[in-house]
Amino acid sequence: MDNRLPVMSRLLILFPCSHMGNLLIALPHLRAMLAAHPESLLMVNQRYQTLVEQSLPGESRLLYYPEQSLSRQVPLFQRVHSYLKLVMTMRRFHSKVVVDIEGEQKSATLARLSGAAERIGPHRRHGQWFYTQQPQVDWSGHRWQAYASLSRPAAHSPAHYLPLNDSPAGQAELDSILSDGPANDNLVAIHAGATKTYKIWHAEQFAALCQQLRRAGLTPLLIGAGQKDRQQIARIQGFLSDPVMDLCDQLSLAGLVALLKRSRGFIGNDSGPMHLAAACGVATVALFGPTDDTLWHPLSPHARVLRWQHCLRNCERSSCALDSYPCLQRITIDRVIRTLDELGVMPDAHLGALKTLRIS
Repeated sequence: MDNRLPVMSRLLILFPCSHMGNLLIALPHLRAMLAAHPESLLMVNQRYQTLVEQSLPGESRLLYYPEQSLSRQVPLFQRVHSYLKLVMTMRRFHSKVVVDIEGEQKSATLARLSGAAERIGPHRRHGQWFYTQQPQVDWSGHRWQAYASLSRPAAHSPAHYLPLNDSPAGQAELDSILSDGPANDNLVAIHAGATKTYKIWHAEQFAALCQQLRRAGLTPLLIGAGQKDRQQIARIQGFLSDPVMDLCDQLSLAGLVALLKRSRGFIGNDSGPMHLAAACGVATVALFGPTDDTLWHPLSPHARVLRWQHCLRNCERSSCALDSYPCLQRITIDRVIRTLDELGVMPDAHLGALKTLRIS
């Protein structure tokens, strides 16, 4: 089926999704639509403004969804005012066509309020009220392919991230934080948290991994943001006699990109920072449990997915048939280290020591 639209269609592209990994996967398609339609406007979440600007340098056809201004902590009157302002700005664009490639409730509602005669989006409950077209989408493959089937046009295969440009501001921020810290050529970033508990490898495992990395002459750095990540990092530090450098809530997105680009490697659970690391080109070890890596694996030749075993048929993400999520929790530290070796992260001296240990 030909998914293209007439080049002169006034196109509004909606992707206000709050998940960083989804955005990084979608960005190649969003850029392809902007390139094909000179009269287009892209709405993305304001939380990721820096990331979008670094992925789409020089792009001005952007409208930001004010997620923070619409949170429940903000008084109702201010929330209503912010939402109406967004809708009026969107309607003043006078789009003829709206494409919503994520299909969340907030983007579907915005599609309906846009005033566009033609509204394209994925199948969803009561979708006929929100969209005029609901193409068939194969959600069984990687999310990149699903987004491709909704985009007008899609990015060229194979699946990939957009290159991320480092920024002087991010570099300066990182230099300031690391001014009295470790040497820049030995850094390994670790994101030990995730939005869902079933995605999180045990804190004790992460602590032991940090010790192994230190013995190899590398410097692990714990990254993250928010309460869940802070709690996980506190648990990890509790298993260590010598705490690891903790950068949780200390880096902006620009600073995080700068850190990842300077790092030798990255280890993390299935999460947005894992996709960000892979998009930055750093050697990435992604720890997967009950979530499906067929849908969410990192799109990088320098990334590897680890899982102890595939889930049983009667498993659900939030309800493990074996109770303890062995798919994730039985991934061994040794396997992570071997994978880092394969990716060229471990220093040569450590490789020699490993071989000696195996022979003896």
